[in-house]
Amino acid sequence: MESSMARKVNLLIVDDDPSMVRLLTRVVERQLGDKMSICGLSDASEALAWLERNCCDILVSDIDMPEVDGLQMLRYAKRRNAWTQVIFITAHTTWEKLTEAVEFGASDYLLKPIDHDDLVSLLKQQYVRCARWQTAVLGTLEAAVG
Repeated sequence: MESSMARKVNLLIVDDDPSMVRLLTRVVERQLGDKMSICGLSDASEALAWLERNCCDILVSDIDMPEVDGLQMLRYAKRRNAWTQVIFITAHTTWEKLTEAVEFGASDYLLKPIDHDDLVSLLKQQYVRCARWQTAVLGTLEAAVG
């Protein structure tokens, strides 16, 4: 399945803590850099602008951020690409926020401090899901054209 990907998966990591962004970006680059194009941002406005310019396959976002929180980021990403898979990371949040995240289409969440193996495992699952979607969409387009 993985070999059927026509391009690298676009991953956006967003957290208002720059050291968290650097850490997660390094972990993902080391483990999955051959499969994913990774952008790490600590400014939510920059992240929204990135989402405007790029197809985001997977979004990893802190759920509690000033100005633009993770739920707003999820809604914006999903409006741009309904297939975007979203994983939230959080040190503390409310049950209501987690419930709302699931209702709006979040795939999963991880608690801080992030277990690197858990993050890589979740991203591998999302990568396989993206590959399936891409294969299905390409097959549908080829059938429509041919």
